Amino acid sequence: MYLAKFFHRAPGDDDRELMLIPGGDPTVMGIRMNWKGEPGSEEYLNEEFSGIADAVAAFRRQAAELVAAGYVETSHTRYTLRELPPDPPAKPDWQKGLDELMMAALSAPRAEQASHLEALSGTLAEHEPLYLWHAARLSSADGRDTAQTVRLAEQARDTLRARRSARQPHYAWSISESDLEGRILELLSDAYVQAGDSDGALATIEHLCRTAPNHERILQRAELILACFPERREEAFDDAYQWSQFGGYDDIMASDGYAEYEAKRKAGTSAKGWRWKPGIPASESAVRAAEQALGTRLPDAYRNFLLTRGETELLVRLPESSSELRFYGPDKLATQQRNLLDFIASSEDELEDACAYFRKTYGVSLKHLIPVAEPSQLSRCLLIHVEPGERYGWCFEWDHDGSWELEQKQPGFDVALKALTDGIESRNETQLRFFELG
Repeated sequence: MYLAKFFHRAPGDDDRELMLIPGGDPTVMGIRMNWKGEPGSEEYLNEEFSGIADAVAAFRRQAAELVAAGYVETSHTRYTLRELPPDPPAKPDWQKGLDELMMAALSAPRAEQASHLEALSGTLAEHEPLYLWHAARLSSADGRDTAQTVRLAEQARDTLRARRSARQPHYAWSISESDLEGRILELLSDAYVQAGDSDGALATIEHLCRTAPNHERILQRAELILACFPERREEAFDDAYQWSQFGGYDDIMASDGYAEYEAKRKAGTSAKGWRWKPGIPASESAVRAAEQALGTRLPDAYRNFLLTRGETELLVRLPESSSELRFYGPDKLATQQRNLLDFIASSEDELEDACAYFRKTYGVSLKHLIPVAEPSQLSRCLLIHVEPGERYGWCFEWDHDGSWELEQKQPGFDVALKALTDGIESRNETQLRFFELG
C-alpha cells in the first residue's frame, strides 16, 4: 500500500509528493515533481521508522511543513504521478478527513479512530466505501452489534460495486479499488461468521480466492470449510497439503482424516487425480439470458452442464501439485467473449484479419468462440464454438502466448471434458500441460 499526498505552490516548478509506505519497515518519502534535474535525484526525503506510529507522525509533520511554506494539498492520489498540471484543484476537507481516518486506522487506538469517524458523519465522506469499511471494521472490533457490522460491510461492498458499474468515482486515497474491495470482503466474511451465516461467509471468501487469492484468504477459506462444512473437508485438506509450508495449517493437519488424505495424496498412483467441486447450477432463465446476449443457442451438452453443475471447478490434485479449472456461470459468458476478442485484436482491421485466419486455419468463426473455463491463475481457457454448422459445439484450448492458435480440438463439450479428466487420470503430458502441471 502506498499513501500519497501532492502539494502545489505557484509557479509549479517545485511541486512535491509526500508518500507514506506502511509495512515491516514503514517509510516516508518525499519527491520533487516536475523534476528537470538528473534522473533518480528527485527524492528529497527517504526515511525508515521502527513503527507505523512514528512514520505517521513524521508524515503529518512533513505535510504541515509544506503547507506552512505556502504549498496547497491537491486532489491527486495516484502515487506514480510525477507531474502536476497548472493550478491543480485543492483537496476537499472531507477527503483530507478520510486520509486522517486511514492513518489513524494504521497507528492509533480505536477510540481515536472512532473520533475521526464521528467527525466525518454528515459529510460527503460517509457515503464512500472507504468510510463504510472503516465504520464496519470499528463495529466489528467493538463486537456488540454483529448485525450492524454486516450491514455496514454489505453497504461498503454494494456501494463500491454500484460506483464501478455506473463508472462513477469513489474516494479511497491511494488505495487501489481491488485492494479496498478485498479488505471489505475479508471483513464481511468474518462478519457473516459472527452472525451465524456460514453460507454467506464461504461464498464471500471463495469469491476472493477466485478473483484475488493470497495465502491469508486461502487459509481463511480452509478454516471455514473445516469448521462449518464437514462434507467438503477434503478441500481444506487440499489447501493444507499444498500450502502448509507457509504456516497456519497446523489445526487442519491435526484434524481427523488428514493423515489418511495425505497418505493417499502422496501415493498418487491409485488416485484418479481429479474431482468436481460443488457448483452453483444455473437456472433455465439464466441460460436463456446468456443465449440472448450471445445471439445463439448453446450446444445441448454444455447447456446441460450449466443446468446441472453451473459455475463450478474441476479440482486437479496430483501428488506434487494442484490446479483448478474454473467454469464460468452463464452471466459471465458474454463478457469473457468480449475479453477474448479484445485480447486477440486491438483494432477492427486486425479483428478482420484474425477472423479470416481462424476461418481458413481452423474452420471456425472467431466471433463465435466462447470461453467457458480457465485454469486458475493462468492466461488460457477452454473455448466452445457456437456458430451453427459443421463445427457447432466443437471445443478448443487457447493460450494468450499464442493468441491466434487453437489446440486440442474436440468434437463436443462432453468429449473435451472426458479428454481432460482421462488425461489427468493417466497423467497424460499433453492434458497436464493445459494446467501447467507435470
